[in-house]
Amino acid sequence: MSTDHKQNGHSEWCPDCGTEMLFTGTIPTGYAQFFCEQCRYRRDRFVGDD
Repeated sequence: MSTDHKQNGHSEWCPDCGTEMLFTGTIPTGYAQFFCEQCRYRRDRFVGDD
């Protein structure tokens, strides 16, 4: 899987279909949420400080 940096700082690619997932926001615990509209797959990725 590849990760690119964009305006929001992160891109995620769906492991099922390979399309770029939508960045849906960051939750207070420091996780960015991504969503694939085609597969209905969601991934949370830690982007906050350790």
